[in-house]
Amino acid sequence: HQVHALASTKKSNKKKTGGSSGGVGFGATKQPTFVHTPDTSESTQRLVQFLQRNKARGLADDNGNSNKVVEIGFLPNGVRGLFCTTNLKKGQIVCQIPSDMALALSDPSKNGQDAPTVAHGGANFWEMYYHNEQARSLWSPYLDTLPKQGSEQFDPTPDFFCDDDLDLLEFPRLVQKAKERKEQIAQVAAEKGMSVEDLQFATWLVSSRAFQLSLSSAEEEKDNEMPQYDERGQVITKAQKKTIRVMVPFIDMANHSSDQPNCKLTLIDPEKDDAWFALEATRPITAGKELVISYGSGVDSSVELFMDYGFVPSTNRIDSIMLEKGGDDAIKSLDGWTTTLEEDKTMFEMSKDDPVLQKILRFRIRLKESYKK
Repeated sequence: HQVHALASTKKSNKKKTGGSSGGVGFGATKQPTFVHTPDTSESTQRLVQFLQRNKARGLADDNGNSNKVVEIGFLPNGVRGLFCTTNLKKGQIVCQIPSDMALALSDPSKNGQDAPTVAHGGANFWEMYYHNEQARSLWSPYLDTLPKQGSEQFDPTPDFFCDDDLDLLEFPRLVQKAKERKEQIAQVAAEKGMSVEDLQFATWLVSSRAFQLSLSSAEEEKDNEMPQYDERGQVITKAQKKTIRVMVPFIDMANHSSDQPNCKLTLIDPEKDDAWFALEATRPITAGKELVISYGSGVDSSVELFMDYGFVPSTNRIDSIMLEKGGDDAIKSLDGWTTTLEEDKTMFEMSKDDPVLQKILRFRIRLKESYKK
């Protein structure tokens, strides 16, 4: 996830007065249709109550919270996400999490220099929170909701693949990124005295759950409102841009949509001590709908989404742009692959008992369907 801030997030326990931007929706009188099942598990309720005690706004629990706007729930297919419980207007703040409830993975005063790679962010997360007894006790309502390795919520990224499986991906850019991630993890693990296995999992948690904050001036923000692309179709990140990673409880449970996100992460009063992370509706949303955001830069191809989050989206308009731009680390046409699209689809149907091969084939199919006819 990535969002731009005007200043570093400051932490404080000062009380925030006032309420979130309101709105009663569209004036509809009919009962909303909910397709999700609310998550009433003990761990989720502990998280919500923990955040509410610390002044979070808009969260729903099972204790009759009358100001609820959003709740955690499950789709019929078992996928967990965030769902609105009332109609929302475009620009309405869905929920707010105080900045001191976010887990910074580097020192904001160092502008991210103490965590230059996601592997460093993983090491910081492990040392500062996950494997720190005092911090673990304080943050347990959040940490206990994070996926466990091997659980249904664990969706491994390509750096967990063996080299033979990586080669099956074929697309040079993704293979290179995965191998570089593996090397980073091994190097940082040696520097920090951590096991590679522990750091790999911590890096996965950070990569898949953290938001990247760009620390810049208002003038720099104005210059970067519209994304710019390099010759490969990748979003350009200016060298002077400083970023830090933060994990934002509750909001990080929002699922991704490449083409139709209806919300975004935003910062309220980032220059103040009592700053807020907020989920903001980007278009009108009817009660019961899932709240989805666009991960990463908001214009990531399936290469980046697979590399950082472990999934391949069913559709992604950026893939066609990326393939058209090409580059030495891309495959320029369908003829450059070792198999046809039809062969991959056939193999996908025959590999139901091999989840890694299924992910590899899903990626290959996604890209092959994106070449312009």
